[in-house]
Amino acid sequence: MAIIPTCGRRNWKIRLVIAGLYIALSAGAVTMVYPFLLMLASSITSGADVNSYRIVPRYLYDDDALFPKYAEDRYAGDIDLINQYYGTDFAKIEDIKPPRIDPRSKQIRRQVRDWERFVLGLPANYKQAGFEGYMQSPSKLLDLYREYCRKRFKNDIRLLNKTYLEENESFQTVYTPFERFKMREWEPDNSPKMREWLAFKSRLPSYFLRPIMIDPSFAAFLRDAVYENNISKLNAAWGTRYTDFRQIHLPASAPEQPAQRKDWEKFVREVLPLRYLRVAPAAVHAYRDFLRERYKGSIAELNRRHETNYASFEEIQLPKRVPLGGSRLVDWMDFVAKRLPIEYVRAANTENLYREHLRTRFGSVEAVNKAFGTKYRSFLEITPPVYAADYCHVIENASALRKDFLTRNYGVVISYILLHGRAVLNTVIFCAAVILTHLIVNPLCAYALSRYNLPYAYKVLLFLLATMAFPAEVAMIPSFLLLKKFHLLNTYWALILPGMANGYSIFLLKGFFDSLPKELYEAGIIDGASEALMFRKITIPMSKPIFAVIALQSFTSAYGAFMYAMLVCQDPKMWTLMVWLYQLQIGAPQYVTMAALTVAAIPTLLVFIFAQNVIMRGIIIPSYK
Repeated sequence: MAIIPTCGRRNWKIRLVIAGLYIALSAGAVTMVYPFLLMLASSITSGADVNSYRIVPRYLYDDDALFPKYAEDRYAGDIDLINQYYGTDFAKIEDIKPPRIDPRSKQIRRQVRDWERFVLGLPANYKQAGFEGYMQSPSKLLDLYREYCRKRFKNDIRLLNKTYLEENESFQTVYTPFERFKMREWEPDNSPKMREWLAFKSRLPSYFLRPIMIDPSFAAFLRDAVYENNISKLNAAWGTRYTDFRQIHLPASAPEQPAQRKDWEKFVREVLPLRYLRVAPAAVHAYRDFLRERYKGSIAELNRRHETNYASFEEIQLPKRVPLGGSRLVDWMDFVAKRLPIEYVRAANTENLYREHLRTRFGSVEAVNKAFGTKYRSFLEITPPVYAADYCHVIENASALRKDFLTRNYGVVISYILLHGRAVLNTVIFCAAVILTHLIVNPLCAYALSRYNLPYAYKVLLFLLATMAFPAEVAMIPSFLLLKKFHLLNTYWALILPGMANGYSIFLLKGFFDSLPKELYEAGIIDGASEALMFRKITIPMSKPIFAVIALQSFTSAYGAFMYAMLVCQDPKMWTLMVWLYQLQIGAPQYVTMAALTVAAIPTLLVFIFAQNVIMRGIIIPSYK
């Protein structure tokens, strides 16, 4: 029967009341749905837009919002590195804007394609793999590298550990070799892992690799170590008109101007990575004299230190690559810093190699400007078009990038869950056992209190309900001590036994059983049915809705428990899904945490969707009884 009769609904006051009720209910629905939608939206963001708090993230429809996400991803969230490559001064990732160019311009595209071909031909020690991730953020590079390792070692982590001399527990803990590009003397070693890493890196798509830039290091050296961040002081010494240190580039050879030459020489001798140093063959005589003087003319002593077998100093040649360590490296570094004639030195960094590439291809700056639509006045002013190349890549691959950002955080969470494979099994066993025990113990107890007129029945109910007056945390330590005494810690029994009986469930079931028709039980007694038979044939079939409610409550309490589960099962092999997701959230960024929460909510949501009809009957039927 309707609360408001049909005739009453015609009154305008009643209609206003009904409208107010609908408005209030709609507002309540919005306040519930809006936070959930924000969580879903945050789960597909990254550090570039996680604080935007939009229901629909902008990058899904705006290329300008997609670009900072790509830049953050490619340069591992390092805003200083991004500014060095782009020649910008963005304060944070969220501030990154695309360059003011038309990515569809023929001249821009010609310049970008030329740059990409140049990068493809650079040696491996000139390029660093991007997309390496930072902190706990997802990494495309690591995903590809781990997949490569799985195939390379046929999914046998022990074989990888034996080959690489490592102690990884699984392929999810395998990381790329650490390349120390900022170290002056660093050179890739000859270990199996480094050799195979370089081979893997050479097969990566071109956009995965970013060349190491030296011009920003030269500008930072002048700004911080020489001219104390005073551009006027530099201009006075150099006779130039720079307005910013970022306008300064490293010449390939020593400049003619005395102050510039002095600063260039100091940087080359003390700061420039040795692998980007090119020494003319004529410098070999100075190198031999330096070694002869250092070892006091004893070729035997040099052979002992360098592990060589020269017959005389005249056989010594300039090293073809940076020595990997020992006395060879020390001697070479000292020679470069103190005795190497500066006229024999060239800075063969990425920028200078690119300028030389353009000089060889076009012949003049005017031809470069005509081909690329630029306004350079000299080859030294030319900067690699990294900013434009990244933006063009984003425009050309916008759909693929959006798809990647949509699924990446969820991929991290799911792979983390699959990595700890027992988490899913433990959760399934735990939830199934809790539901089963709750549907056996609680109904039997409630049935006994309902069917038998015990004088102390309400005292029993009061005792059961009294347990609800105390927080669950109060019983954790006593339960832990009791389980420890019975040697049940780190077992499924530790998770199941303490919660087999639930006071609220018994109270709810007793009220439902009391509302069932007494005539059915009287007829059963006349027919000679036992209490067990009546419970099975009468009570259970009529109580399916309330059983569904109890089962849902049992599932949600067991599935969502992580503190108690972690307390009584401290062995990671016995941890449930929620414990592992809690561990993930401790170090994961906010957007990965939101994805984890969304994934964790899916089982409960599915259970409710598939069982909603039975559950609603369990909620509604008792009110009519």
